[in-house]
Amino acid sequence: MIAKIIALIIFFFTYYLIIFGKGNKAVIAFSMGLLVSLVKVSDTLRVSNVGDFIDFNTLGILLGMMIVVGILKTTGLFQAIAIYIVKKSRGNVVSIFVFTLIVVAALSSVLDNVTTLLLFSPVIIYICQEINIKPETFLFPMIFAANIGGTATMIGDPPNILVGSASGTSFLEFLFIMSIPSLIALFLLIIYFLSIHKELKLVEKEKLDNVMKADPAKAIVDHSLLKKGLFIFILVIIGFFIHEYLDYEAALIALTGGAVMLMISKKDFDEISGEVEWDTLFFFVGLFAIVKALEDVHVIEDVTNLIYNFISHPYSLLLIVLWGAGILAAFMGAVPVVTIFIPIVKALIGTFPHSELLWWAVALGASFGGNGTISGAASNMVIVGMIENNFNRKIKFIDFMKFGMKIAILGLLISSLYLFILIKL
Repeated sequence: MIAKIIALIIFFFTYYLIIFGKGNKAVIAFSMGLLVSLVKVSDTLRVSNVGDFIDFNTLGILLGMMIVVGILKTTGLFQAIAIYIVKKSRGNVVSIFVFTLIVVAALSSVLDNVTTLLLFSPVIIYICQEINIKPETFLFPMIFAANIGGTATMIGDPPNILVGSASGTSFLEFLFIMSIPSLIALFLLIIYFLSIHKELKLVEKEKLDNVMKADPAKAIVDHSLLKKGLFIFILVIIGFFIHEYLDYEAALIALTGGAVMLMISKKDFDEISGEVEWDTLFFFVGLFAIVKALEDVHVIEDVTNLIYNFISHPYSLLLIVLWGAGILAAFMGAVPVVTIFIPIVKALIGTFPHSELLWWAVALGASFGGNGTISGAASNMVIVGMIENNFNRKIKFIDFMKFGMKIAILGLLISSLYLFILIKL
């Protein structure tokens, strides 16, 4: 009982520090992961047993893709894509808006959301300055499009990587199930923002003459590396599609792609280390340790029994997991919420018909819920910070939430109907 109390105190204290921004999230999570081992709430939390509670498949996918994308970024590819969108739109701001959201969503399905947004944001901020509109008119929808696009695949967002690894789902099955609600949500997102931002239709094309003169080809700084890098990137994506048939873990595919990219680019780990989000990796490690402690002292088991005893109707359980993950993700962040829910879902699998749908409920809930507030996803915080730095003003938590919660609830409603259809099939 004492071990359970200590584990819960550490757990709640960790999330208090994370939610209220009392320090670097990664340092907090990693330090608390060490603390929960130091106080010995469980005999299994030892360095020699680290492979039993840290999901190296998840970490491997993240690390490999960070290296691949980091090297591709140095070629200027993504800046060229952004400029190309502007030129192809012929200065029509509505077209730029729609094309940008679609491309950001598509790229975020295979790249890290933060990376995609950081690469597009400078061009979009410049456009906003040229046409004299608030940057959030473009950038808020871009954030939501990136998060929705990342929902569609197993590698699009860290929460999905966690769910995919824990569930053992193939890349192809994950894509098939998750892409449908993601595409619907993206379509409705575009319709919604076009309906409330009617000022985009009134912008004169002449205001974008300077942007229209830019040449996408000049943004590419290393054509040779770009060709080789794109070839490796495509092979990695194909590898994800067929990894289950090859009997390889997804992490092995990603890490191999990262290693080959390092070799062809002639870069070493020191050079590319700046592109690796070490905070994210150590954040995961700390959370894995904390959740393992909660499992060992039977807190996860208690929560699972509480949920199952409270309501045992299959669809109702799916909705509890979906909306519970969504609401918590909006305020706590998608990754911590998924980390908590994974052992709960594992315990519930097999207890009712179609219980495997719980994995989709968690993934959809956390991913769509992450749109709700600034703290819901790393991409939200990064882009809001960029707006504040470039335009010297503060974005209020509630101002973001007014839009974010609408998009989050929209996604959760779509997911609720989608899960209802799946459970009836």
